[in-house]
Amino acid sequence: MRESNNRWVLWTLVVITILLLAGLGYSIYLYQVINDSRTAGFETTKNQIESQTSYHNVHSIQGYYGENSYHVFYASNQDDEERLIFLPLEGEERELIVIDTEKMMREEAILDAWSSSCDTCRFADIRPAYEDGQALWEITYHDKDNRFVMDYYSIDGESLEERYTYNKMFP
Repeated sequence: MRESNNRWVLWTLVVITILLLAGLGYSIYLYQVINDSRTAGFETTKNQIESQTSYHNVHSIQGYYGENSYHVFYASNQDDEERLIFLPLEGEERELIVIDTEKMMREEAILDAWSSSCDTCRFADIRPAYEDGQALWEITYHDKDNRFVMDYYSIDGESLEERYTYNKMFP
């Protein structure tokens, strides 16, 4: 009788271990698939820009998915001047939108200005955005009422252009 109880415990532990390992393996696989889809086309964009334009040293590539989708990256031109570049992902003519970084407010400076105006907020992310023909800074955060907020500041940091606030659906 005692031996059958030990077998039951042993088989239960073996099954639980197999399920945990399978769950871990699936989680790793799922993470890789999601990350690959998130960064899809970044390397192609980098190679295309470096080979077909006068911009080199392409770095810090990310996606922006607003009304239109863009690959957003920093690159240097032949005079080693840093530029922020938006490459539209849709449309026949995918013309580059180039912003001189000297005319932009630095990311750290805009974050400092934002944090001094919202001291109870929990910062989430900052990234360049492009909406309605205008380059912007998109700052996402949670406010004091735990709402998710997206602020769009002009790229020079002079004005708040838009704000979207989303209430929490579930407590």
